[in-house]
Amino acid sequence: MNGKETQGMNGVLTLELLNLDGSLMERRRVPNLITISGKQLVAELLMGRVNALPTRWSIVVGTGINAPVPADDKLGTKVDEAIDPTPKVEVIKQSDGSSLVRATVTATLPALGQSTVQPLTEAGIQILQGASTAILFNRVRFEEVNRGPNMVMKMTWEITF
Repeated sequence: MNGKETQGMNGVLTLELLNLDGSLMERRRVPNLITISGKQLVAELLMGRVNALPTRWSIVVGTGINAPVPADDKLGTKVDEAIDPTPKVEVIKQSDGSSLVRATVTATLPALGQSTVQPLTEAGIQILQGASTAILFNRVRFEEVNRGPNMVMKMTWEITF
């Protein structure tokens, strides 16, 4: 090994639509864009900035139609949010002897009320700093998913370093 790092920071959203009995209806994996605010948060944490400490992690979903850009600081049209009370960090050993670090945020949106359908097209990880500062860490735009009364939506976001 030459001691040079080639791995950057990237994320992938796995979106699963589940029947009320837990059986899988549909699964999608969509790579995302890490926002400038998300990169700045990581840098602030690295530098030990106390005000950068997150107090809550959640996945937000919306109906926006614009493609993600690095300067995004919110979804196009946020319609719901699901909190992950226990985000995880793990070290993944590769077969070539190298390692990756993966942070995982998982959240589930419950089924909607009777005969309600919600067409979703975007998502992101929203981090809360302190009591009120919301940061959109990353953002993804995907083909429309219709969330309805007969399903729950489980979202798992893996950020790899």
